[in-house]
Amino acid sequence: MSQETINQRLNFLIKSLGLSIRAFSAALGVSDTNTRNYLSKGTKPNSDYLESILRHFNRVNPAWLITGEGEPFLTEPSASDEPLVSYQKNNSGQRPGPIPGSTIGRGYGLADCERERDTYKAERDLARQEALSLREQLAMKDQLIAAKDEMLSLLRTGFNRSN
Repeated sequence: MSQETINQRLNFLIKSLGLSIRAFSAALGVSDTNTRNYLSKGTKPNSDYLESILRHFNRVNPAWLITGEGEPFLTEPSASDEPLVSYQKNNSGQRPGPIPGSTIGRGYGLADCERERDTYKAERDLARQEALSLREQLAMKDQLIAAKDEMLSLLRTGFNRSN
């Protein structure tokens, strides 16, 4: 099972894990734009990205990921492997079994949770600032419309026009 390019192998890996690009990227702590560039534009992933894949999905065969040789997933769990606790949902919403090669649920420590929380807080704060800015723009628009209406009214009365 050999994909020709690393981009094809990444695409295969994401599909095999049953994850969306967004979920895969979130597990790695990278933007889904990065992953999409690797998948569709042929951009070569950097070593940090590949290392992150191997750390978060430790059943992924490193040789296959880098060179395309061998099987995508390691069949023999290492002595340090624990049972998988992550599941993929099928169409009925039930959990049929573990995601192959996933370490979500283990190896995802407090620091990872705090980093993810901080990321979400930053996104929330940014959204709040944007909402405030949009409210201010709406208020300014209303003031401009009121000033325009007043100016039109003054001009109409100055020229004794009714419309």
